[in-house]
Amino acid sequence: MAAKEKLEAVLNVALRVPSIMLLDVLYRWDVSSFFQQIQRSSLNNNPLFQYKYLALNMHYVGYILSVVLLTLPRQYLVQLYLYFLTALLLYAGHQISRDYVRSELESAYEGPMYLEPLSMNRFTTALIGQLVVCTLCSCVMKTKQIWLFSAHMLPLLARLCLVPLETIVIINKFAMIFTGLEVLYFLGSNLLVPYNLAKSAYRELVQVVEVYGLLALGMSLWNQLVVPVLFMVFWLVLFALQIYSYFSTRDQPASRERLLFLFLTR
Repeated sequence: MAAKEKLEAVLNVALRVPSIMLLDVLYRWDVSSFFQQIQRSSLNNNPLFQYKYLALNMHYVGYILSVVLLTLPRQYLVQLYLYFLTALLLYAGHQISRDYVRSELESAYEGPMYLEPLSMNRFTTALIGQLVVCTLCSCVMKTKQIWLFSAHMLPLLARLCLVPLETIVIINKFAMIFTGLEVLYFLGSNLLVPYNLAKSAYRELVQVVEVYGLLALGMSLWNQLVVPVLFMVFWLVLFALQIYSYFSTRDQPASRERLLFLFLTR
């Protein structure tokens, strides 16, 4: 039981560190100087960089999202990370499928795979990778409907049925579109979840303030977020990143005096 509580405490801190990292990046990012550099570069004609006020609004939206992620309850935060992990796995599956289709186009072999050892090896490797991706997605999402994550296996099935390579390219694009529609459907079906969560959190905050006052609310958030440990881990991560960037940009090893100076200044 004690080990479980320690694990939950570690997760509570580790899952909130990226939110503080994002807040730090947004705080250090100078939007005005960024757009001045864009205007002096070749990206000035890009439509994505034509609307400065939109970028400023997105900058503030990033602040809001970071604060929301920082204050989410642990169970919702874990669920959000699992959704993000599933999205990464789906992207990995489509990368495997795209690389397989590209290698088949380069080989230009459309015959049976068992007659060509290289083609059979490519198919076996891609199939194993896709099965691993589908299994992991099913485990992360806690569902037995593994077919929901197997759209990227359609090019492999088409190649097994000796479909022409040009058609396999179209099937691969269809698999990507189908997975994208699945993701959009999932986002649309859970569109009101953040609103309901914010509404319930606001109701609980009002009740706590009415009964115990603002001081009790602040102490509750302080204990829930484990603020001292959270910021200590955040500063340790920043320190490790700065040390890594210092050594990665140097060609010669630093002396003992330089190392001492580096640790003291960081």
